[in-house]
Amino acid sequence: MPTNVYRVQGPEGTVPYQQYLIERNNNKLEEIATSLMKDVRCDGRDISAHRNLCIKTGIVTQAKGSAYLECGSTKLICSVFDPKEVPNKVEYAKTGELQCEFKFATFSCRQRRTYTRDSEERQLCNELRRALEPAICRGEFANFEIHINVLVLENDGSVLAAAITAAGLALMDGCIPMYDVIVATSLGIYKNKILVDPTYDEETLCSSTIDNGENRGTVMLAYMKNLQQITEFAQNGSMDVNMFPEYVQILTNHNCKLYKLVISAARKDVIEHFENENE
Repeated sequence: MPTNVYRVQGPEGTVPYQQYLIERNNNKLEEIATSLMKDVRCDGRDISAHRNLCIKTGIVTQAKGSAYLECGSTKLICSVFDPKEVPNKVEYAKTGELQCEFKFATFSCRQRRTYTRDSEERQLCNELRRALEPAICRGEFANFEIHINVLVLENDGSVLAAAITAAGLALMDGCIPMYDVIVATSLGIYKNKILVDPTYDEETLCSSTIDNGENRGTVMLAYMKNLQQITEFAQNGSMDVNMFPEYVQILTNHNCKLYKLVISAARKDVIEHFENENE
């Protein structure tokens, strides 16, 4: 990729400032781990509480549908574009294709991201596509493809779950036929304690090295409430198989609560649209 001549280049031999924050970050993780043993989270939430949400649709005028979502300090934008015919398609496809792009802004993470796509973004892109495919009526777009773009403005944990929820809102805003509204929630597991909607520091703690067979990891579940169907399930870490029914039930219950919030936001946008037309 060519060098950006408009960007001020740092002098040779400079040290990234993140190197000076390693000790500080380690101390912060130790404080979070100590407080979790007392069932207290760093942001004052209960271990089973979800962060506050801010939802806004129709913010990207060039897209057919779009949504902006804030989940705590996690902020992202999702855009959905008009279905287009698949280029250079030889065989006729009865179902439409879904093209997803998942990108972190260069300033979204604590360590600066590159302009090119990395392995993490490719993995998140594939998981996003697998979660959305069962929710879209792809039979209505034979031999066509739908483009969905997600841009993360700030990453403070649970970014995949927030992206799936925002994509469902953007699809509704773009009037794309769907079987049901799709939402997603994630949780972290640290020493048998289940943390709903973990922050970036809590995810880092849950993904740390496992000692003495402790249960640690993160889980994400995408869900359609009316159909009672799980569209995507992602798990990282090492957990006891006997915990599986417990955290699936917890994620399902929180998805049902999140579904009501999403439907309420969509209903409010529809009412505002017709009120503006009448004026």
